[in-house]
Amino acid sequence: MKRFFILIALLSILSTSHAFSSYQAKYDLFADTDLGNFNIGKVVFDLEVEGNKYVYSSDASTAALWSALYDYTRTETSIGIKDSNDLVSSYYILNEDIKGTTKNNYEIHFFQKQNFATYNGEVYIGEIEPGGLVDNLSVYLALSEDMKSNPNQKVYNYQVANSDGINRQDFTVDGIETITINEKDIETIRILCPELDLSLNLSEEYGYLPVSISKNNGKNHFYMILKEYTKYLSKGISINTDQ
Repeated sequence: MKRFFILIALLSILSTSHAFSSYQAKYDLFADTDLGNFNIGKVVFDLEVEGNKYVYSSDASTAALWSALYDYTRTETSIGIKDSNDLVSSYYILNEDIKGTTKNNYEIHFFQKQNFATYNGEVYIGEIEPGGLVDNLSVYLALSEDMKSNPNQKVYNYQVANSDGINRQDFTVDGIETITINEKDIETIRILCPELDLSLNLSEEYGYLPVSISKNNGKNHFYMILKEYTKYLSKGISINTDQ
């Protein structure tokens, strides 16, 4: 009987290993410069889930050593729900500063049932279509969730809201790529979105979390590599996969 309950407990943990659940992911932030490639800072993603509701946030900053050359901070928060298989954003805010000067500072409120959104209080350009609705941050979460359900799909399409409006974007599977995470080679699925100058590597080993994110930001090229991943199975309980 004791073995039976142990087996049930193990099956419960395994069944939730790729479920929609809370986690924290820490990344090293790199920049390509004329002098070479450098680790300039860090990025932290936090996902908090309660039932079908979520709060997803990111915090990126450069190390003090690099602040004279490239002082950069970026914070994002996305709030929404998971409706069946779709993620639906209800609120998104972005603050981005470069060398003490604000580059982006806006918030979006989504009213999907009324088919509109507001951008800094003004009615947004473009109507909201039925189905999933994501922003610049929650699109990473949507890809992870869809990969779990449809790992063999070749193109993932989302309504993505940002400062340019609400537009359909294709995220296309570019193939399998082996990359190194914490001195360990892992197999990943490479995803491309040319419209957003974005490429990602998703790993089944990490619940299809993006383990690498590469993006062109104007004349600059940045990319992130996963350093530490902690999944929260329940309140007060966590498992760090990199220790």
